[in-house]
Amino acid sequence: MNKKLMTMLVACALSVSALSTTAVFAEDAVVNGDTPAVTETTPASYEPEITLTTSKWTGDNDIVFDVDTKGGTVYTQEIYIYDINGAMPITGAAAKVEVNEEGKGKITFTKDVLKNAKTWDDSFENQISVDWTKINKIEFSFGFELDDQYESKTVYVEASVKSPEITVTPTAPSQPAKPSTPAKPAENRGTTTTTKKEAPKTGDTMNVALYASLLVVSALAAVVLTTKKKMAE
Repeated sequence: MNKKLMTMLVACALSVSALSTTAVFAEDAVVNGDTPAVTETTPASYEPEITLTTSKWTGDNDIVFDVDTKGGTVYTQEIYIYDINGAMPITGAAAKVEVNEEGKGKITFTKDVLKNAKTWDDSFENQISVDWTKINKIEFSFGFELDDQYESKTVYVEASVKSPEITVTPTAPSQPAKPSTPAKPAENRGTTTTTKKEAPKTGDTMNVALYASLLVVSALAAVVLTTKKKMAE
């Protein structure tokens, strides 16, 4: 037999054998319940965004953040204030969250809320008001959540609050009191008022009328006597 023909027949036999073996293995795999492996796709990482729109807090302005939760939810976490001694937590500074259905919006801390916030004393037992004139930095922490994925972000805000200026209001010098005008005497129209003045008392209780009567009688007697004498001459 031709060698070429023999070679071709052997090659064809080997090819048929290989194909039969592959088909048998595939059929056994299906019968035994094995399924082809499925490649799992890893979900994209959750990356919400938050941006500070206020460069510095002076005590006279609000602190505003632009936020994009990528469809998730956002909430505020701890807030810390920093002075020359380190960091201290504050409480009572609730944020105003305004986010639409797409997760885009703003988070605002108003100036009044921050000014009324409380911190702790050195013993961490009593809450006290914050002396913002000593604070140089504020730390804000935010939490984001989407489909069991969690992400937290921290933003720092520079603080520079000045002490309030004390204004002194000048007082006008006191003016001397005006002299009082004397009251005008009451006018008596059509009425005459007579005031009786009593003679001063001398302490003499002699009956003057009696002596006056005697004096008059003596004078009359003298006149009579003188008249008779002249008639007699």
